[in-house]
Amino acid sequence: MSKLKDFLLLKCLFPLGELVMGTCASRWLRQIARMEKWTPAEVKAWQDARLQAFIAHAYHHTAYYRQVFDSLGLKPEDIRTKEDLLKLPVITKETVNAHYEEFLPDNLASFKYRLSRSGGTTGVPIQYYCDENVWGYVTAARIFHWRKTGYRYGDAFIALGSASLFSKAPSLPRRIYDKLRNEHPLNCVNMTDEVCKGYCEYINKNRIHYIYGYAAAIYMFAGYVRRTGAALPEIKGVFTTSENLTDHYRETIEQVFRCKVMDCYGARDAGITAYEDGYHRYRVGYNALVELVDVIEENVGSVVTTNFLNYAFPLIRYRFGDEAELVPDGEVGGYNGQMLRRILGRSAHVLRLENGHHLTATGISMIMKEFDISAFDIRKTGENQVLLRIQAIPDKYTDAQEAEILKTFKRYLGDDCTLDVEYVPEFEPNANGKRTYFMV
Repeated sequence: MSKLKDFLLLKCLFPLGELVMGTCASRWLRQIARMEKWTPAEVKAWQDARLQAFIAHAYHHTAYYRQVFDSLGLKPEDIRTKEDLLKLPVITKETVNAHYEEFLPDNLASFKYRLSRSGGTTGVPIQYYCDENVWGYVTAARIFHWRKTGYRYGDAFIALGSASLFSKAPSLPRRIYDKLRNEHPLNCVNMTDEVCKGYCEYINKNRIHYIYGYAAAIYMFAGYVRRTGAALPEIKGVFTTSENLTDHYRETIEQVFRCKVMDCYGARDAGITAYEDGYHRYRVGYNALVELVDVIEENVGSVVTTNFLNYAFPLIRYRFGDEAELVPDGEVGGYNGQMLRRILGRSAHVLRLENGHHLTATGISMIMKEFDISAFDIRKTGENQVLLRIQAIPDKYTDAQEAEILKTFKRYLGDDCTLDVEYVPEFEPNANGKRTYFMV
């Protein structure tokens, strides 16, 4: 029945829904399936052709890259392969924020796009435009790789994330899409025993067999299930994302739910997706080229990407704050694209309070991205005492936003927790050049 539903949804209803919404995931799903059968040389030729077209677009239609190329004496035709990208400078979130208008292409109106913001787990959020092709590819990649676990499109799954923090009425097309994929979003910002008990009841009531969400939240939920012996239907698959999946987290989740975990890596602003292949390696999506800078050991360093599908907001050699181990091209056996071996740049911090409230770092960052701030950090200063430091954006941050932040945090910290807010002009980076924004 699941396979029949999968066929009807993916071959009939999903393409029809995309026709209504003007999206393109179905097309990319077919393309990814074809490309997995290609030789590495065929994949490289496809990527090189699209990189060249993307570079030409960035040069001819954005003020930022026109200035960069001209200052270096380069022409678009000088960048033909991934190796040629080394001729161009690395950019960061700070670069984007400082030159935002210059990154906007003058032909933006000719593309279908969405306005997005990075979650800011590194503490520095950015606003950017996401080309519909990027959304389509990322959506298709998730469907394609999840299916390798036995999951079929339309199978019910819970999504432990930052859902319902800021309720916005979805459009009719969006409601249709959510209905088709059968996702059940649940808030993971505060994973108390009472909340976990309610989620167990929800899973049983809705006969859910798959779990997707932040690694730390799923780990805490698994801990509750093991500690209380809560009964659940058969869990057939777990998909972790957004945080580093430690060996301890993986072992606990797999023991409790008696199924395998597929870790799913991605950064929307960077356009990168990567899914575990069964050997604790991550298959990088064909839409982005990956390289490392500031290498700290062999094949380990800061991840830099060029997502050549995002014509709505071109970012070339974008360093977004994560560190990873990149598998050398000659050692990727079993896959025709690039691969990562370890994801080092995301830590699954949990802020544990004595009153029983537990807040995840990613959940907190999803709250903060909604406000006009440049950076933040949060830390315990005593028993049920928390300090939130904020670097606000001048002339944008308002008293109303502060009131909303206080109200939201009070909800998740508990009435018996003292929250102090301090405003700072800027944050100093750590010795490694990164900033720590979630301190326990």
